[in-house]
Amino acid sequence: FSCTNSEAIMVPTFGKKAMLGSNPIAVSAPADPYPFFFDASTTVVTRGKLEMYNKMDKPIPTGWAVNKAGESSNNANEVLGNIKAHEGGGIVPLGGDTEQLGGHKGYGYGMLCELFASILSQGNTSAHTMKNGFSGICHGFMAINPAFFGNPEDLEKHFSKFLQELRESPKADGQERIYTHGEKEIAAVADRKANGIPVNENTVREMIDFAKFVGIDPKEYELSEKKMKEY
Repeated sequence: FSCTNSEAIMVPTFGKKAMLGSNPIAVSAPADPYPFFFDASTTVVTRGKLEMYNKMDKPIPTGWAVNKAGESSNNANEVLGNIKAHEGGGIVPLGGDTEQLGGHKGYGYGMLCELFASILSQGNTSAHTMKNGFSGICHGFMAINPAFFGNPEDLEKHFSKFLQELRESPKADGQERIYTHGEKEIAAVADRKANGIPVNENTVREMIDFAKFVGIDPKEYELSEKKMKEY
């Protein structure tokens, strides 16, 4: 189990100022044929999602973020600017900005992360991480020895059986497969190794500009000749 806080980007339920970070929580456990890997932020989306939409000059979906007045915003640039300037607004907790769909639960999960990461360590809470150019974020880690509960191999088989039952359970109309956490990531790793990593065009431009800024030949980062000609 691991978790970390971050610069404050999450607005608490009924609030309008970011007080918590994306505060992701990750848990892994052995299983066959796929290990179980769960890793998710406690906000509806991460800051990186907003940055991607901003680079693509696309409006963000309703329900992702609020402006400095606490009202829903579709403007990624506005929300990112407010977060950077600490002017209010930010990304809403997992579940949204109301209690109706469980926004208070995402807010609570974010608080659990804060408890394990910054409170037990007596470190900086999310709203106080970015000070004087330093992030000051905190982490929490926990390892559980399965032998405390029984034979580790038996536990792994028991968990593996349950995961397989999930995969084989009835699918919703129009759906062909049920995934367990970690399957898609394992498939993605295999695909990236075989076919390369897709990168947003504006990100490629930023990589090239930054490489030139620090005096490095962009080709050293294995950018394709075709992309180099385009930019």
